[in-house]
Parts: sequence; C-alpha cells; structure tokens
Amino acid sequence: MNPPLFSLHQQTLIDCCLNTIAHIIPISASVYYLVNDHWKPDNYVLYGIPSKMHQDYLAYFHQIDPLHPDNFRNDDLRLVRMEPDIRQKNQAFYHDFMQPNNLTDMAEIFIRRKNKIIAGISVLRDSPFSQQEIIRLNAILPIAELMTFDVLPDSLVSYTPKEQEIIHLVREGASNKRIALLLGVSLSTVKTHLRNIFTKANVTNRTELVSSGFIIRQEKFQ
Repeated sequence: MNPPLFSLHQQTLIDCCLNTIAHIIPISASVYYLVNDHWKPDNYVLYGIPSKMHQDYLAYFHQIDPLHPDNFRNDDLRLVRMEPDIRQKNQAFYHDFMQPNNLTDMAEIFIRRKNKIIAGISVLRDSPFSQQEIIRLNAILPIAELMTFDVLPDSLVSYTPKEQEIIHLVREGASNKRIALLLGVSLSTVKTHLRNIFTKANVTNRTELVSSGFIIRQEKFQ
C-alpha cells in the first residue's frame, strides 16, 4: 500500500464525512479509500475497524470481496449492498471474513467521475440495513462526492497556471475569442491549451469540462 496521501485538512474532511454517516445510520465500522487506475482501493482511512481485521482483508479477503470496485467497473452503480443473492454466491467471504468479525451486512458507496470509480466508502453493520437506512445512504452520496472532490491529491491532475485561468474563463462562459483577448494570446494558443485540458480532464468538450465537479475542485488560482 502506498504512503498516505492526505494532509491534516483532508484527513479532517474524511473523518467528518465518516462521522456524519455514523450519526445518520448506526454502523459498526466504515472505511474511506481512493481507487487507483487499476481499479484497486488504496490510501484507506479506517473508522472503528481493528488493525488486524483490516490487515486480514488486505492479505487475502479483498480478492474475494463481492463489493470490490473492480466488480463494478462496467456499470454506473453508486450504492451496492450485500444482498442475500450476493451473499449466497460468496459464502467464503461471508463465513470466513464477515461472520468472524461480527458483521451481518455491508454496503459500498462508489464516488465516480465520468463513470470511473475514483473513491469509495465501505459501511459495515452487525445487523441488516433497513430500507429506510439504504435511502439515507443514498442521500449521503452528494456529500461524499463533494468531500472527495476536495480531498483528492493535486498530483492526480495537474494544470498549469494558464490552463487554470482558461478553465475559470470557460466556466464563466467565455468563448475562445474572448479568452484569447483577455489573456493576450492567439486563438490557436487557446485551442491548444483547451486540447491539453480536455486530455488531462478526460473529457471531450467544454460542456463536459464545466460539468465535471472534479475539475472544478482541482482549481487553484494564482
């Protein structure tokens, strides 16, 4: 596992999010994590989870976890639960990992950017979730997404000062000609910057750029 990427401020934001979940829904434990380019969780923040339990999970049980992000790369689900049919199909995980740790139910919140899972929150329970509690977990999704857009390390996406200025102007609705005039550069230079921005942001046009919360949260204007 890579060294922690979170600053004290980012850690505080994550802790607040996990605390919010614990206050809204009685839980046994929860885990926040980032998801790398290989769809593997990393950089965990634990809430109420014994170190040995987490180490056991990393040593073996992550390979058979039915709610692992890699199992949901081809859909757009943002909340999944250990439904009875999933439990039945994954008896080894349930009996060898969940039951010995007094866990009866679990749910996974997936934070996505353009359908790619970039982070997640595991919510663990010693009793089944009620339908009302699942509705509450769904309501937490926007909070978890906003928090994630704030805590994701800057190193994941890096923009030059000029690119940041252009992103800001695009969000303000400025045309390419307007941007060129305001920044004192040629129209072709603006188009080159936009192509680079689109590539970094993994979008194809201005509309997608504006609607991408991750990009907006990554800006740091100088």
